[in-house]
Amino acid sequence: MARKNIALAAFVSAAALLLSGCATGFDAATNTQGDSGNGRSMDVGALQIRNATVVVDSEDTSRATVLMTVINTDDAVDDALNGVAAAKSVGVVGEVNVPLPHKSAVNVGFESEYRIVLTSIGDDLTPGKFVNLSFMFAGGQSAPMSLLINEKSGFYADIEIPAAPAEVTPEPTPSAS
Repeated sequence: MARKNIALAAFVSAAALLLSGCATGFDAATNTQGDSGNGRSMDVGALQIRNATVVVDSEDTSRATVLMTVINTDDAVDDALNGVAAAKSVGVVGEVNVPLPHKSAVNVGFESEYRIVLTSIGDDLTPGKFVNLSFMFAGGQSAPMSLLINEKSGFYADIEIPAAPAEVTPEPTPSAS
């Protein structure tokens, strides 16, 4: 009887060791950390887009700003974010030209001089919706992303949403009398 108890205890101990080992090792799910935050991430060649999202003021949903970090992991080649194509009813204000030096991370929209301002006449920039943007790079690559639109509150309360430049209306030409 004692032999059966010892054999059972040995079997249970071995099973416990084997079963507890299923979450160990280099590639175990318990050892990997995904991106934190509300943003989306994408890799395009040597470029990495991290935590890309859009912030809009719920009081004025006619304009919003893009927040993201772009990392150029290339050892020697500089690049640039030189265009953003937006969904059919969303526009991009001004020229987009964000230099991306090699082996550097560049913030856009926060703690940075670089801004991407979106505009919309309809309700396409409403918090909780998604907006489709395609980021275009000087190196010829593009990164299409569907980004969540967040309300300018809580974590995003201090985010500046630049005013869209006023449209210039031509002055009337004097009529000949």
